[in-house]
Amino acid sequence: MSLRVQVLASGSTGNAALYTSGGTRLLVDCGLSARRVTHLLRSVGVEPDDLSGILVTHEHTDHVQGLRVFLKKRRIPLFVAPECLENRAFEEIEPGCFEPVRGGVRMQIGDIAVTPFPLPHDARKCFGYVLEAGGVKAVQATDLGTPTALVRERVKDAHCLLLEFNHDVDRLMGGSYPLDVKIRVKGRLGHLSNEQAAGLLSETVNGGTQVVYLMHLSRENNLPELAVLAASEALGDKPVRVEVARPFDPAPPWEG
Repeated sequence: MSLRVQVLASGSTGNAALYTSGGTRLLVDCGLSARRVTHLLRSVGVEPDDLSGILVTHEHTDHVQGLRVFLKKRRIPLFVAPECLENRAFEEIEPGCFEPVRGGVRMQIGDIAVTPFPLPHDARKCFGYVLEAGGVKAVQATDLGTPTALVRERVKDAHCLLLEFNHDVDRLMGGSYPLDVKIRVKGRLGHLSNEQAAGLLSETVNGGTQVVYLMHLSRENNLPELAVLAASEALGDKPVRVEVARPFDPAPPWEG
């Protein structure tokens, strides 16, 4: 059985990714309007009611803003850390929809095995996810300020890796953000720079990795060509496909 990965949208304005295996369809994050997420799903041939579950990485707006409306008339299981539930985005969601997410606790959701792992980010709780089906492994690690030893361990041996390439340090520090925001973004609980993410790739990508998606690029503090250059230099001559996730439209899918 194969695993199909489709990044629907990724960036500072909203995030959503779809994982499919057999009859199981999992959405990671619902960070755009419900209408937009519905449109993106249908653009790749999936009806919202066909989702087997929604996994939440953390409670920041660009990852949850569409949830309340999206789930208003649907009872799709929502997998989320209990610590995140104080956020207003979850206030009007039926309590019966919630399934707790805890670091290191493997969940079997239909045909896909999901293992959450903690990410260092300034949220109540933030998780990356390992998703496996039929011997195929995909790893999503976005919204993290530091590539910890656990993160390195989890991304190893991934056939498909979705990794944050948030900012170019020079563009961030020379840009228009207030100084305190620059310090936050650059800090250990902020977001990965191109250089940090590239370093993680050079340390962990091996012969099994087939594709890397460059995720969560800042529209103001990064450029796709800078992120691709950093990733390509880190990968060297390894035969790995590099895709830039787009802020408003699906990136080309991958299936393994």
